[in-house]
Amino acid sequence: MNYQVTSPQPVPGSRRARKKARTRGEIFAAAMRLFGERGFERVTVEQICAAADVAKGTFFLHFPSKAALLSEWGRELAGELADALRDHRGSSLSEYRMLAQRIGDHWLRRPEATRAMLRELLAPERDDSAAPHPLHDVIVDVVERGQRKRELRRNISPQLAANLFLASCAAAFAATADTRDDPEHREQVRNELLHALLHGMHEPKPRLRWKPS
Repeated sequence: MNYQVTSPQPVPGSRRARKKARTRGEIFAAAMRLFGERGFERVTVEQICAAADVAKGTFFLHFPSKAALLSEWGRELAGELADALRDHRGSSLSEYRMLAQRIGDHWLRRPEATRAMLRELLAPERDDSAAPHPLHDVIVDVVERGQRKRELRRNISPQLAANLFLASCAAAFAATADTRDDPEHREQVRNELLHALLHGMHEPKPRLRWKPS
């Protein structure tokens, strides 16, 4: 399977700054290729360095750890989703559907890296003082807009709703890991995910209709 990685955009400034940005982009691109081929857990920093043709010290000048590459990708994904939402016109449900669709598409291309990113984002040991994750913020914005439009319940914290969305995505897409070549099944799982998120598990009682005698 081929994995496409976006080439880094030209960076204005000095030649040194451009070279630094180019090296960072090459490390990131090499890591994403390896994650796609072998899975996040099985790739080492040494293998990333060899693929990018950089020294280990150079890697750590740009990224403090292998997990930092997931954060970098999370920021890219958050930017992509934010751009898509700016051009989107529709209800909160349609925004949720689009987000689930796009995150699911990335899951298909990089399943283990996506799983690792979401796991890190939702980790209970994540430092509460750390800056909010951009991907989490994108979902929070969707929830807050839906609450302002009275399309979503306002007695639920947007932060909690965002965590539920991302955790549900991780669970739902993991359930489709063995059926990546079955688009109908994936669509069914996405629909179940959205229904559970927006309507819960409550089974409404049938309404009695009044009939004139």
